[in-house]
Amino acid sequence: MARKRKRKGDSAKADLTPMIDVTFQLLIFFILCTRFKVEERNHRADLPLDEGLNTTPSVPKEQITVYCNWDPNTKVNDYIVAIGARGRKPVDGSRAGLADMVIFPNDGNAAIRQKKDLYASVFNNLVKAVEEYIVRSGAKIEKLEISFAISATDGVRSGTAPWMFVSLAIDAAARVNTNREAAGKEKLSVTFKFGDAMQKFPGKS
Repeated sequence: MARKRKRKGDSAKADLTPMIDVTFQLLIFFILCTRFKVEERNHRADLPLDEGLNTTPSVPKEQITVYCNWDPNTKVNDYIVAIGARGRKPVDGSRAGLADMVIFPNDGNAAIRQKKDLYASVFNNLVKAVEEYIVRSGAKIEKLEISFAISATDGVRSGTAPWMFVSLAIDAAARVNTNREAAGKEKLSVTFKFGDAMQKFPGKS
């Protein structure tokens, strides 16, 4: 008995050639008909507004420096405030001797109170001088620097001011930042240096 062969079903295949032709025609159509927008009369680059040349010059960025003006001969220190190393201004009411600030074990209550009052007075005067100098300068102050070398020219080789006066300057810097934060202003970064390349203070050897 002869076997019947199974009849294979017809497989329908789509001809993609017309679809490809239509696709290319649409692509050519859109390329020819599309208009690319060109910004006219305004080719200003998006440069930073606080640097370089622009129509509204920005406020210069500066740093304020507090100098410990220590005299090893008289054992007396006062403070000087400046923009970097320019426009140095002595701080009124900041002159004090080391023996007048350090509390010794044999000091009585009256002497201790007197030394604490002197420390507070110098501290408040320094904070006030720094804040007023920042306002008067009109510059954008971003950093507060404390310099405590005896000689601004010789740097650390000349020695440094006693830690009593350096720590007072650090406390004053912290208070300035506390006041700025309370007023909604940005804090100043606090750094230290041993001297600069400018001339010595007047009267210094």
